[in-house]
Amino acid sequence: MSKKPKRRIGIAIDMTPMVDIGFLLLIFYMTTTQFKPPEREHVTLPASHSEIKVPDAGLINITINSSDNIFIEYVTKNEQTGEIYRESPEVTLNTLNSELAKARLKFPSAYILIKADKDSKYGTIREVMNTLQDVKIDHFSLMTEMKSDQIAPSAL
Repeated sequence: MSKKPKRRIGIAIDMTPMVDIGFLLLIFYMTTTQFKPPEREHVTLPASHSEIKVPDAGLINITINSSDNIFIEYVTKNEQTGEIYRESPEVTLNTLNSELAKARLKFPSAYILIKADKDSKYGTIREVMNTLQDVKIDHFSLMTEMKSDQIAPSAL
């Protein structure tokens, strides 16, 4: 007498709940994520062809708006939690020297970035650069917008 093998029962897994949860998580992350941190002052940058990546943290950002107001922003990252902290006091040309000296004591290896509005006065930017040199900061970058040249398609 031969035994009949037991017949296997087909198993069907319903994937609908998993797809629903996946879409809910995707919508949640899309609505709660901030891709670009909000700026304190809106600055219209001049255009150029330069393309250099700016670090997320370890940054001293000097912003000059179109009204020639100067802001210093310290961007640091907490190593334990991974959070990025931003402090941004408004300064004048008279107090810029002392604020930069404090910033260099706090963050000695920070990347210095000047972000000046294209409508700001050249004299203000020159004074900021002179103050940087007075504080012995010789390496800094000027931030610009990436120029998007429209290249016409070549006729064949």
